[in-house]
Amino acid sequence: MKLFRAGLAAVLALSLLPVHSQAEDSETAVLIMAHGGTSQWDSTVKKAVKKADIPYPHRIFFGMGDMPHEQRELQDAVASLESGGAHTIVVVPLLISSYSEVARQWKYLLGVGVQPGFNNVPLFPIEKHSTIQFMEPLNDSVVVSEILLDRAHEISSDPAKESVIIVAHGPNDDADNARWSQTIQTIGAHIKERGGYKSVEGFTLRDDAPQAVRSQAIHELRNRIEAIDQAGNRALVVSLLLAPGGIEHKIELELRGLSYAFNTKTLLPDSRISEWIRSQIP
Repeated sequence: MKLFRAGLAAVLALSLLPVHSQAEDSETAVLIMAHGGTSQWDSTVKKAVKKADIPYPHRIFFGMGDMPHEQRELQDAVASLESGGAHTIVVVPLLISSYSEVARQWKYLLGVGVQPGFNNVPLFPIEKHSTIQFMEPLNDSVVVSEILLDRAHEISSDPAKESVIIVAHGPNDDADNARWSQTIQTIGAHIKERGGYKSVEGFTLRDDAPQAVRSQAIHELRNRIEAIDQAGNRALVVSLLLAPGGIEHKIELELRGLSYAFNTKTLLPDSRISEWIRSQIP
């Protein structure tokens, strides 16, 4: 998230896409919410939303929701959809996990959650007149498991002697991390069953956590990959990240000196994410 914050202000002016509609008189509208990041990251998300071919008026909001100008951008997006006649706004959060500060902050700002994600930010829920239908993030969706399965297959040569290591960004909070890890275990079980790998395990980098917490997470990840190699097996590392241009390069940096194969691809660009976005809209 620290990496994403860099340069985010520069792209906020472009963060709200014009409303597109195949049903201009619809009482339903869609708000896609994404963390936001580099220009490559944002562009990839925009393309995925376009491919989703959403049949209602819609907008994209980029931001964590922890800054006053982001709150104003969100307010403007909701007001614009309401002025177009929306009585119900379906919110599709493009997040890897429900268990994060960002997910809580978005729900809080939209009035569907009571706990702010960032307690040190004195922001209040936005004004709205529509009903907000907040859908679930990607979590352990089958589409995530299938994409990661493909990512593993692309670098695999002998599944029976290979262990897949799923690496996600991860949250700061320990309780969130435990729940996030459980979700990855569910994804891993699906990949193991379908791919025939020796094992499939998940780790969170916890990139924004205090240094001691982050260092411990990296230590555990490195130790596991080293143990796989010492046992005569091969580690296949795949990243559970939404879009390119984020922290995928940090994974390689933190694993330098180890023997493993790494598929640098993120979930996007993959048409199945666009299909998932469309499937979230009633």
